[in-house]
Amino acid sequence: IDLDEWANQLIDMGYKRQSLVSAVGEFSIRGGLIDIYPVTGDPVRIELFDTEVDGMRLFDVETQRSLGNVEQVEITTASDYIFTSEQISQLPERMEEAYEKTRQQ
Repeated sequence: IDLDEWANQLIDMGYKRQSLVSAVGEFSIRGGLIDIYPVTGDPVRIELFDTEVDGMRLFDVETQRSLGNVEQVEITTASDYIFTSEQISQLPERMEEAYEKTRQQ
């Protein structure tokens, strides 16, 4: 796993990077630990050994303690509205176009 690439992908999926995960839609990366609170499940802690996944466990957001092991995790988008960096950069131009169209009506 390339942590920078993974973090960017999670952000693109609508997740917010935090120092500690405490709510749905958040993730954190601390050393070889990735904590994610997916929309469709329980919070999970992914343990890395170098770039390989060494283990996955559920964890308690209140105590931040690891719970039982899990074999797989489903991570879906954290929002119904996901915008790429390209779409965001085009937003001012598109808003101007929409504004001009409404002025002409």
